[in-house]
Amino acid sequence: MDFMEKEQDINVSRRSFLAASAGLLLPQLSWAESSWKSIRCWKLDGHGDTAHEETSGADDSIASRTGHAIWVGSGRNRALRLDGYSVWINQITSLPAFHGEAVTVSAWVALESYPVDEADLVQLDSRPDGEFHFSIDRLGFLQFGMIQGKTKNFCRSTDPIPKARWTHLAASVGPSGTTVYRDGFPCGHSPVSSNKLEFAKDVKITLGKSTDCPVVAGVFPTGVLNGLLRDVCIFDGELSRNAIAARMEDSKPDLPPDLQINASWCVSDPHRPICHAQPPRAWTNEPHGLIHWRGQYHLFYQKNPNGPYWGHIHWGHMTSPDLLAWTEMPVALTPEPGADAEGCWSGSVTEFEGKLAIIYTGGDGKRASICLALSEDGIHFTKHPGNPIIPEPPQGHGFPEFRDPFVWREGGFYYLMIGSAVKDVGGTALLYRSQNLVNWEYRKQLYSGSHKDSGVFWEMPIFVKTGDFHALIVCEVPGRASYWVGTWKDETFTPVSDTPRRLELFNHTLSPTPMVDKNGEIVAMGIIPDERHSKATWAAGWAHLYSLPRVFSADASGLLRQHPHDSIEQWCKPLQSIPEIHLNGAGVQAIDGITEKSLRIRATFRRGDSTSVSLFVRRSPDGKEQTEIRYTWQVAQLTLNRTQSSLDPLGDRAAHSVDYTVAEKDSIHLDVFVDRSILEVYVDNQATFSAGIYPSLDQSDGVGFAASGSGARVETICVERLVRSA
Repeated sequence: MDFMEKEQDINVSRRSFLAASAGLLLPQLSWAESSWKSIRCWKLDGHGDTAHEETSGADDSIASRTGHAIWVGSGRNRALRLDGYSVWINQITSLPAFHGEAVTVSAWVALESYPVDEADLVQLDSRPDGEFHFSIDRLGFLQFGMIQGKTKNFCRSTDPIPKARWTHLAASVGPSGTTVYRDGFPCGHSPVSSNKLEFAKDVKITLGKSTDCPVVAGVFPTGVLNGLLRDVCIFDGELSRNAIAARMEDSKPDLPPDLQINASWCVSDPHRPICHAQPPRAWTNEPHGLIHWRGQYHLFYQKNPNGPYWGHIHWGHMTSPDLLAWTEMPVALTPEPGADAEGCWSGSVTEFEGKLAIIYTGGDGKRASICLALSEDGIHFTKHPGNPIIPEPPQGHGFPEFRDPFVWREGGFYYLMIGSAVKDVGGTALLYRSQNLVNWEYRKQLYSGSHKDSGVFWEMPIFVKTGDFHALIVCEVPGRASYWVGTWKDETFTPVSDTPRRLELFNHTLSPTPMVDKNGEIVAMGIIPDERHSKATWAAGWAHLYSLPRVFSADASGLLRQHPHDSIEQWCKPLQSIPEIHLNGAGVQAIDGITEKSLRIRATFRRGDSTSVSLFVRRSPDGKEQTEIRYTWQVAQLTLNRTQSSLDPLGDRAAHSVDYTVAEKDSIHLDVFVDRSILEVYVDNQATFSAGIYPSLDQSDGVGFAASGSGARVETICVERLVRSA
């Protein structure tokens, strides 16, 4: 419940409160305080799948997506790990009467991130008689709110609580008002006093979750804590600052919190790829800012650290020595009060005066604006104090909004392109330039499209030079990635054709982030969207991942060619090499001995007198599960057939076809990456597509070939295992 709507927040400064309370620092507790008992207390230092409550002796249920609780640390550092969306504690209990007119609640917490929506450390619900919420809001502020009859009490901390460290939190409400404490010090106060506190005998207590929070897609509650929780107590009295500090010292952890267990939550998922870059868990969507800086590749990305759904977007960060083995780094950007309070959304990265610079979209709940953050070490970023650096679209042109800046350096200027739209016309990319990344001059529309050909709005635009040409790639609204190839001179882009081409044959990879490699090649990685049902995503604990690195090159016809980056070769280990297979039209010819679920398959098909040829992957021995890639010669059509990809009734069972003209007459070359549930296919080293397939049978790991008609053959078949190196 949002108590901010119920009562005006009344606070005094931390400095004033410390001065006012200086005389209360007594060496011993009063007799009254020493007689107050906890009416409920969970040490949360146990084992198993329940949480033991000390006073009642009850073993309370712990909700979890896996059905099992995760406990971290030992001794004074033992704690329950909450994941931000599926782990919390429930107790339905009978409580004794509260002592007098007051209550105090306290807990130790170490947060990985702030919640998507307000999340309760402790919620006591005895409605309609009363309720209280001891909570942390989405920007990290500590709150205590109580409703008792017609009396409403609310208090909020003056500053957000820190993340990634142990913090002792407490709140008390009584005749002197409501006070919240951080690490034994008052950090917020409201003078509204309570009446006598009386709750019904039967109450529901929840730890780690706000039970009335929004639920995304019917399965993802947004008000759940993400981090460690221990030593949660409710007292039947108004404990003084001295008493709270004494309890804090008595239970204080003596080691830093262990929050680095994310990867272990998802490794048991049979659909989780082993060779595609992805965060350890939870949600990602667009990648950003692929760049080689100080000997490492850096990749940034949209991140909800709380669960596998969109919300409260941060900038995640990972690094790699080779574009393949990625290491998760600390979060680069977090939503904070101001221009990005609702999210740090898409953008790009460049180098500026020896620093890494992030230019990104900030959302404050009312509008999107363009913001800047800089880093000396490539890990810790400081937001520009004058954010937003571009507060709104240029006026007088009819641009309804803008977002997703892409930056590059050319000559003596930095250029910035921002996705937008022209009302009743279509998507557009707005061009700016600057010499210092802070003061930007709007130049013009770099290029605009038609809503019939390229959508009503352009997101995540990028602009890259490849050889003698430039390529403009945009993500249309509705979602589809398209591009134009052309020339760039005097800030003018002239495409070979006004008609856009599609980045992928079936448009499953979106929002590529590019960089210039040491060889001068344009290397890019994009998002491969997760296509599972939300219930499956809830159980898996992760959503979305990134494509393998690919190389872009353009030609005079306006084609943007794509092929796998050479670095992938180091993860390909020989499995089978077959000179030739003749296909006689008599069914699927399987390759014997294939038991791997992560493979690279390279093969060239020759037409003969066949009408079509097919490659089958992740095929069960009886053919009940299989994914087919088929080319039909007479109509020049490529088909991705997922009608049998999975027996899971929630899976995608569609077939998709697209017109495709082969590079060489009567021949088609496929370079196929199968990484458990992910399929990436390169056709003739010029076109590509990707998809999720999600087989349900463990024995669905076969590879086979087939043809309709006679005379077809498959040449130079190379099957390799994909093996991730350390």
